Amino acid sequence: MSCSTQRNAGFTLIEVLVSIMILSVGSLALGTLLLRGAQAGTAASAMTYQSAALSSEVGRLGAIPFDQLAAGTTCVNVTTGPFHHTRCATIVDVSAKVRRVTVTVTPTAPTSLLPLSGSFERSISGNAVPPLNTP
Repeated sequence: MSCSTQRNAGFTLIEVLVSIMILSVGSLALGTLLLRGAQAGTAASAMTYQSAALSSEVGRLGAIPFDQLAAGTTCVNVTTGPFHHTRCATIVDVSAKVRRVTVTVTPTAPTSLLPLSGSFERSISGNAVPPLNTP
């Protein structure tokens, strides 16, 4: 065997270093992609919790009989569960037979979410039947 045949049989140190460098750049890119995916998942989860809190409160207030909806603003700080927030409900008399209910859910933990609100109007008819036929 000649000397030139043995030199071409293995990898040089430069080839090994270049391949390690390419592998590390690829790993760094995948790590960044994984981090962004986790952040997007966390933001989507927080948005889901915020929407659920708003929907729950709107549903609760929608089930209260018209006569028991007192005008004013009520705020509650929720510090239990995975989504810490402040929930405010504002009830305004539009007329003697119409009340507007507005619910706002504001995150209290550091997050990029903005306050989310929803509103509806309740009216009373002449025969005032409670919602869901409850006494």
